[in-house]
Amino acid sequence: MKRDSFIGGLQQEDVLVFVGAHPDDETLAGPLLAYCAGRCRELVVVSLTKGESGWNLGKEDLTQTLGQVRAKEFDSAVRTLGGTAVTFDYVNGRSRAHPQGLAVLELKDAGHRRWTAPGGRDTTAEAIYERWTQEDGDPAVKLADFLRERKASLVIALEPEKGVTNHLEHVAATRAVIAAVRQCNRQGGPKLRLYYVVDPSDAPEAAEHIATSDLSGAGGKDYGRIAQKAKAFYVSQFIFDPAGEPGGERRTEQCLLRATDVE
Repeated sequence: MKRDSFIGGLQQEDVLVFVGAHPDDETLAGPLLAYCAGRCRELVVVSLTKGESGWNLGKEDLTQTLGQVRAKEFDSAVRTLGGTAVTFDYVNGRSRAHPQGLAVLELKDAGHRRWTAPGGRDTTAEAIYERWTQEDGDPAVKLADFLRERKASLVIALEPEKGVTNHLEHVAATRAVIAAVRQCNRQGGPKLRLYYVVDPSDAPEAAEHIATSDLSGAGGKDYGRIAQKAKAFYVSQFIFDPAGEPGGERRTEQCLLRATDVE
């Protein structure tokens, strides 16, 4: 692989931090993260929220909150990729399927109706960022402190325009990442490199297309299968075909775009 590519430039001493808004956001680059876990010093996967406003497609459990269920899924999934899961204390959404946030069963249609009801969610990324700042302080400041503490050298986030899936909390999370990386890089020393996960079907010309098969050829492991096994832990968020492979379809390609305005 080319030296100037993301994979070609990956070093054993690198500390890679992936930042998303929710547990399961890392599945958008699962094979890539699994590969990186074995090729750098440390992989850390951050979720800014516990995902407590999500639906629950799995088993109802009134002994736990949905946030607790998703935290366990997140930890198991990230460990399967070879990384460490870290959750911040920002709040996901403005509504819950249960008044106390318990893990009641809720299917997708009901979840969508709840989110789109008046007051069910924030309507702009700016409103989300402001709410998070009021709840627990500026997420950019907290992320910058975290990146310095972990001695991060590489950061991956979802692309900042649509957050890959048109989720406004993805966009808000990436805005916090951009500001955090800029804060770190203004302080001197080695520069953090920031990359965005972009949709392969809508990737700009400058994006780097990374085939999962190429990762497996270079690393000697089936990273598509590892990512499948990791995603299979998210039974609250995904419905998998019982006749298919655990974790659903394999991700065959990832795309990264290097951010050039943070260095």
